[in-house]
Amino acid sequence: MRGISLYVHLPFCAARCPYCDFATAPASSALRARYLGALATEIAREGAALGRPRLRTIFVGGGTPSLLDPPEVARLDAALRAGFAHRPRPREVTVEANPATLDRARLEAWRELGVTRLSLGAQSLSARGLRALGRTHQPEDVPAAVEAARSLGLRVAIDLIFGWPGQSVGEWREDLDTAVALGPDHLSCYPLELELEPEASIANWPGAGWKGLERWRRTAAACQPDDRGLAVLYAVAQRYLARAGYRHYEISNWAREGSICLHNSTYWRNGPWLGVGAGAHSHLGGVRSCRPVSLARYIGDIERDAPRIVDQGADETVDAAILALRLDTGIDLARFALRRGADARERVARALGATGVVGLVRWSGDRVTLTPRGRILASEVFVQLIP
Repeated sequence: MRGISLYVHLPFCAARCPYCDFATAPASSALRARYLGALATEIAREGAALGRPRLRTIFVGGGTPSLLDPPEVARLDAALRAGFAHRPRPREVTVEANPATLDRARLEAWRELGVTRLSLGAQSLSARGLRALGRTHQPEDVPAAVEAARSLGLRVAIDLIFGWPGQSVGEWREDLDTAVALGPDHLSCYPLELELEPEASIANWPGAGWKGLERWRRTAAACQPDDRGLAVLYAVAQRYLARAGYRHYEISNWAREGSICLHNSTYWRNGPWLGVGAGAHSHLGGVRSCRPVSLARYIGDIERDAPRIVDQGADETVDAAILALRLDTGIDLARFALRRGADARERVARALGATGVVGLVRWSGDRVTLTPRGRILASEVFVQLIP
C-alpha cells in the first residue's frame, strides 16, 4: 500500500469539558496502562496487516495527549516505529495540547517522536470565556505554550470556540485579536454545539453521568447566541482573518501561506487513513470503520483481535462530495466523474443545481464551491446531497 495518514487517539483528560463529545476518560483511570498497551498492540497489528506502509501524516488527538508522561510518549514512539515505515519521514506530525499541561520535558519527548506541529486547545483567550466553557486553564497559559512550542521550532495551531453563553460580538473580536497577535500558523474557529443526546463516552467517567452534563448543556444553550447570532460571529471571523492574512481554506479553518493542516486535508479529500484507539475512525479501501468509544470495550476488542466496526450505511459518493465542499477549492465534477463514474457526477450535479441552494453555491465550469453565505449555511447545501 502507498503511504497513508494515521490518527492516534489518546482519551485521557485532567477534567471533562462539559461541551465535549469526543471519546475521553480521566487521566487517573485505572485502565490507562492497559489502554496504552492495547494501543501499541493495535498499531503493530494494523501496521503489519497493511504491509508497514509509510506514514504521510500523523495526528495525535484526544483527549489531552500532552498529559502523557515522557516514558509513555517514548513507548508510543517505539510502537509507531515498529509498526510503520518511517523513511521518508512523515511530512507533518501534529499533537493536540491543553495550554496548561505543557512543560519542557513533555515537549521534548514529543519532538523526539517527530512532532512538527502543536495544536493548542485554547477555545477562548478571555477568563470569562473559559469560565463559560468550563475550561480549567487560564488565558495566560496560551502565550506561554506558544512561546514554548516556538522555542522548539514547532508550528502552532490555535483552536477557538465561538457562541459560548453570553458572548458578544465585541468579546469575539477580542478573542480573535489576542489569538492573531500570538502569530499562529493556523486557526480553527468552531461554533459551540451542545448535543442533548446521551453519549457512549459517559461509560469512561465516574460521577453524575449524563444527567449532570445534560443539565449544564441545557443551561448553556439557553444563554448562547441563536443561529442568527452565530452566523454574525462566523462572518466576523471570515472578515477579520482575511484581513489578517489567513486563507479560509476550509469551513472552520484558516491558515497562513503553506500552513494548512495536511493531515485533516486527507479527511476532506476523502483520502486513506487509519485511526487507532478508542472511538477512532478509519477510511481504507473505500470502507469506513471505527473502534468502540468505551475504554473497557476497546481494550477487550484488541485483546481478542476483534475487527473494527464497519459503517454499513456509509455512502462514498455523498461523503466525498460533502467533504470536498468544505474546502475552498470545492468539487471539480469532471475529476469527480473520472474517479466515481458518470452516474455519481450526475447525482451530485443535480443536487447542487437544486433551487434550495441558490446563492449558497457558485459554479465555474465544472467546479462548484460554497459562497461565503453558503459556508455559514453549509448544512442546507449538504442535506441536498443526502438521498
